[in-house]
Amino acid sequence: MIRFYLAVIIFCSFALTALAQQDSTQSKASHTDNIIRFVKEGTAPLPDAYNFLPAPPSENDARFISDSCLYEVGKTLRGTLRGDTAVADAGYAIEYFLERFSAAMNRKLTPEKNPKLTELIKGAMLAGNESVQNAKMKHARRRPFHHFGEHTPIPQEEFPGDFTSYPSGHTVRAWIAALTLTTVCPEYADGIMKVGYEIGQSRTIVGFHYQSDVDAARFAASATFARLCAEKSFLKAIEKARKELNK
Repeated sequence: MIRFYLAVIIFCSFALTALAQQDSTQSKASHTDNIIRFVKEGTAPLPDAYNFLPAPPSENDARFISDSCLYEVGKTLRGTLRGDTAVADAGYAIEYFLERFSAAMNRKLTPEKNPKLTELIKGAMLAGNESVQNAKMKHARRRPFHHFGEHTPIPQEEFPGDFTSYPSGHTVRAWIAALTLTTVCPEYADGIMKVGYEIGQSRTIVGFHYQSDVDAARFAASATFARLCAEKSFLKAIEKARKELNK
């Protein structure tokens, strides 16, 4: 009888976790309603990362040793200034992304001051997200903190039933944003790409992704960016954002 009740409790726990994640996903999705989609239905679709990325290393794969070692390296940075930045980099808000790239572009970026640029970045990020969702669901990789049974510096983001580690969504958004901003302001390319790289690495520091998750995400984001560049609407949006910055 005790085992029966324990089974019920465990089942309910996982069910509630799944519902919480579903609510979170729906909440984030609701904010995409007014975001421009550069790739329209009826045209060549966005690249599907599941179709071209290799599967993530299994826990019996020798490559998983590298992932595990780099997870430990990331932990050593927690509690430092770099670790604090990694925690901040976990945010989803477009305001944070604009602020994060501001210094690299030698200007203060905000949605109010830069509406065209904001619309451009949000649209590129949405495309990046959509390009990796199939891979995330089908590979269903456990996150590092779950595998190692350790807490992260962001406990409120921890969900026991979260199997969406590969590829890293945050890294996809950061990398495609960096590529887009570099196209808008190529004179600041080095600094922009440095920030885009750092945001991805932040995910290994806080223990939400393995290095292979981050590496795969950059590749997927690059493929999606290349697809976006085939769309006239995307190229026009880049030109509008460039003019807005040069006013």
